[in-house]
Amino acid sequence: MIEQRSASVRRFKPHAEGDDRAQASYAFRAFLSAQAAREDIRKGVRTEARIKWSMCELLEQTPLSALKIQDVCGKAEIAQGTFYLYFPDRQSLLKAVLADFVEFVRNRMIERSRVSGNYTESVRQTTMAYYRLFEHNRGLMKCLISYYEDFPEASAILSDLNREWITLNVRSMQKRLQAKGGAGSIPEAELFRRCYAVGGMVDQYLSYIFLTADKNVLNTSGTAEEIVDTLSHIWIGALAV
Repeated sequence: MIEQRSASVRRFKPHAEGDDRAQASYAFRAFLSAQAAREDIRKGVRTEARIKWSMCELLEQTPLSALKIQDVCGKAEIAQGTFYLYFPDRQSLLKAVLADFVEFVRNRMIERSRVSGNYTESVRQTTMAYYRLFEHNRGLMKCLISYYEDFPEASAILSDLNREWITLNVRSMQKRLQAKGGAGSIPEAELFRRCYAVGGMVDQYLSYIFLTADKNVLNTSGTAEEIVDTLSHIWIGALAV
């Protein structure tokens, strides 16, 4: 049993950055870095992107509680006076970064959901996208999910994302019910309960893997593909209509 568990841990490497293509597609800091390097947009826009990139980079290694404006400025290679031209304080920067990140997450999820017209494959593609977003944005995900008491705005930003995404899923389920001649057979409130319950489970499970590295979860997690298959199976089963 010990040898089997060790093999599983070696097989699954969630802490690795992954291949360059995946990181470029799903790491928000890579998106910001590319934006900061563009020469076809105003310098002010590039500087703002660079400041946001700096915070994202630091959050991958530094707890939010320990992150200081001078650290952000040092990473971005700007003077603190320049920072204050764009943001009045650290909280304002974090709020702006998280709002942009949530939009980034939303766009990647919707993009992958439209890859296939097959419902099962669409769920899998979307689940894989969310897995990769967690994998390549751990610092930002921790800010959204950890519910910092000194930054309640993070909870509100996450709540808005969840509400929008879950509403999309509920509407999709209602359309599938209607196509089967069962419109209204499952109350809308029940559909919302199922979506919120499964979505919360997915967040918690991926948090165990990427944010807290729970050894019991890691010992049985398997590969990325196996994790996504399991989460997709649960999602489809719980939301079967």
